[in-house]
Amino acid sequence: MAHSLRIAAVLGLVASLVLGPGSVAAGTGHHKIVDSGFIGLPSPGLVLAGVTGAGHAWAIADGNAKLFEDGRVKLDVEGLVLTPEGTNPVANGRVVVSCNGGGAGNVVQSGLVPLSMPDGNAAFRGTLPIPSPCLDPVVFFTSPGGTWFAAAD
Repeated sequence: MAHSLRIAAVLGLVASLVLGPGSVAAGTGHHKIVDSGFIGLPSPGLVLAGVTGAGHAWAIADGNAKLFEDGRVKLDVEGLVLTPEGTNPVANGRVVVSCNGGGAGNVVQSGLVPLSMPDGNAAFRGTLPIPSPCLDPVVFFTSPGGTWFAAAD
């Protein structure tokens, strides 16, 4: 009996590591499925979770994204700039959420979000229609056209 319990415990641990904390169905709850800092785009054109990176590398000084299972998003970015230039030449961006590895029906985006020039600061509070289930979600701050500058997962 103790051996069976140990096997069940190990299988549960492996499943939680494989699925991760962001592997839940979208729903009516208010649980966070992403609460993470951002990384800038290290190299042009890098594809992550089905979203293509911008044509130039980006860096970010600070930022956080929170995604809740009901689709609410709280996002703040500070110092999102081209690297090595150190300035932001883009007046607007979008918040994009990719679920289930991306692809048709799994990537949703906000309307335009103001991005300060040249400092690269933005904030967004809103709700996006994320798919259910939303496995392995990644939150991006992107160009108006949808190529990513920074990602949080």
